[in-house]
Amino acid sequence: MEMVKVGVVGGGHIATHRHIPIFKKIKGCEVSAICDSAESVARNVASRFGIRSYYTNLSDMLKANLDVLDITTPPQTHFSIAMDAMEVGCHLLVEKPLAMTYKEVDEMFGVSKRQNTKLCVVHQNLFNPAVQKAVRLVKDGSVGDIVSVDAGTLVRRDNYMCVNGNHWCHKLPGGLSFEVIPHPVYLLQIFLKKIEPVCTLTKKLSSYDWMKADELRVLCNASNGIGSVWSSCNSPFHGDTLNILGTKMGLQVDLWGRSVLKFKVRTQDPVSVGKSNLRLASQLLGVLGATISNSFTATFSGEKVSAHYGFLRAFVNAIQTDGELPATEEEARENVRIVEEIGKMIDASLTDAK
Repeated sequence: MEMVKVGVVGGGHIATHRHIPIFKKIKGCEVSAICDSAESVARNVASRFGIRSYYTNLSDMLKANLDVLDITTPPQTHFSIAMDAMEVGCHLLVEKPLAMTYKEVDEMFGVSKRQNTKLCVVHQNLFNPAVQKAVRLVKDGSVGDIVSVDAGTLVRRDNYMCVNGNHWCHKLPGGLSFEVIPHPVYLLQIFLKKIEPVCTLTKKLSSYDWMKADELRVLCNASNGIGSVWSSCNSPFHGDTLNILGTKMGLQVDLWGRSVLKFKVRTQDPVSVGKSNLRLASQLLGVLGATISNSFTATFSGEKVSAHYGFLRAFVNAIQTDGELPATEEEARENVRIVEEIGKMIDASLTDAK
């Protein structure tokens, strides 16, 4: 197995808390270079993680004979960095969203095909065990026909992006929402087909003048049901949720707790309600057991408990074996198309409200 040499662009939170620590735990993978426009950041990250080379200029790093470029910079920069990297033959792993517009995504995959390089966006929650369990229950028919899917993300009001008025996320279409909603959008994409955002509702509850809105609700139509995407930046806790309603069963998926609660057929009859509550109690005991198991895994294996680990390991394996990427081209295209449309709708609604 040949060593996959990875260069990381961007020395911010996601690189230092997820990508770099995880790459260092994957067999056959080496983070050999880090690039950041701030020399102090690049130097400190290199020292902290034992990375041999650091750069402040992308062109210089691309001369280092890398196999993979990992792009963890703001989404406004993804397109230009990716195009330069693919021209020298690098495979690409790109944080979500893949690009700012569907047009940029189209051009990126065009160059990827011409240069015979792999291009993959990070949709790590595809590897969350709770999401995978929900997918199995839908595929085996246990849930029945899909009626609706609702996916959301919760962000604490004191999150580093919220409190920093100079953070790049506030300049995105729709503001911070553009940065966080790709996750719930790709969760919808797993279960719903031909998704079209229909309307948005936004509100600002915090006193942060720089935030366009801190509450978002989006209603979506689909060919096989309806859906909603939402985000809240006023939560007392972080989290991601997914709720699926089918004709046979409902699922409540807690991505952070890695648990799935199943709500089966019941009537208003007290006996039926009692049996349902007993089933729920039994499931909650199972959630407790899973929580204890996850805690032990996190304690002794660190980053290996995260969905990012499964996703990045699958990506490295695809590079080593020339196999299938963990997120498909079609999925990446649709995600950006939907997120781009939602961003436009948010800005339009805020303009109309003035």
